[in-house]
Amino acid sequence: MRNLGSIQLLIFVMKDQKSKTIQRYRDNLLELGYSFFKPRVLITATKLDIFNTLGEATMSASETASRLGLDQNATETFLNALVSLGLLMRDNGAYSNTEEGKELFITGKEEYIGDIIKLQDTMWNSWSMLQESITSGKPTRKPDMFQEKREETRIFIRAMHNTAMTNAPHVSKIINLSGYKTLIDIGGGPGTYSVNFCKENKELKSTILDLPGTLEITKELISLTDVSDRITLMEGDFNKNIDGNYDVAFLSNIIHCLGEEENSALIERVYNALNVGGMMVIQDFIMTDEKTSPPFPALFSLNMLLFTENGKSYSFKEIEHWLNAAGFQNLERVCTTLPRSISLLIGKK
Repeated sequence: MRNLGSIQLLIFVMKDQKSKTIQRYRDNLLELGYSFFKPRVLITATKLDIFNTLGEATMSASETASRLGLDQNATETFLNALVSLGLLMRDNGAYSNTEEGKELFITGKEEYIGDIIKLQDTMWNSWSMLQESITSGKPTRKPDMFQEKREETRIFIRAMHNTAMTNAPHVSKIINLSGYKTLIDIGGGPGTYSVNFCKENKELKSTILDLPGTLEITKELISLTDVSDRITLMEGDFNKNIDGNYDVAFLSNIIHCLGEEENSALIERVYNALNVGGMMVIQDFIMTDEKTSPPFPALFSLNMLLFTENGKSYSFKEIEHWLNAAGFQNLERVCTTLPRSISLLIGKK
């Protein structure tokens, strides 16, 4: 009887543990379902220009509503939600930006991230049609890389600058380019990486290859730096040709926009454009061979389904195959602490 009682107790404990595990999983799922509240609040605050309106000042809800032409009661409710998320401060019924927010949310600040938030709003609209895209296998909007409308191009390229400006200084230090003289930044967008590579390597000159609409914004951003005299802008489509010969080729967030055959052909073009002994550096959201992790690259593959014809996240194994096929040798994965599982892969010609 004593053994029977022990077995019954063990069964009870196991059932209780299973019940608690299921409950935690259930609670996590409910939190996941509600998690869209937070980014929608951030996006809406940016679009309403809440942060710029407050600036360095402290304002009541009624004053904020009056300046922006908003409903007073709704504005107070909204501002309180922003406070709850740590995006604003409230003191004696008045609201102000946080010290961090003054650097990140106010237009013109060096660390400004408003452009990437505006791009996330565009992404939000397409993600709302994810079901349709999975059903059809087609993107939810014209896959033009935001080139058709000038304002969309501006937001997209400046958004890429927002995300690159904290990563580029780090990458420019961990990639040793000493002894290399020329670099081609393929699809370099805002030129943030070219700027930082040139700052880190005083003898280096960079050429940014991108589409004409993009380079209009690139030119503005490059002109604000102290290395603009060492950076050349070259209009072109890297999917068609790469003019010139270079010591280094840098591809940041390019391969996830393309299909396997397109990437294979691109890597071969890059190989042909490199001098003997040249280096190719690929930076992207790279996955494990099973393609189920890390989470961000796995989810970003869905983003590419929504915005491109054939793009997706790739594994190290797939990228290494393209590099080997093109003739690259001494392949090296570089360990980084970059966000969103950004990884680096290097090959030598």
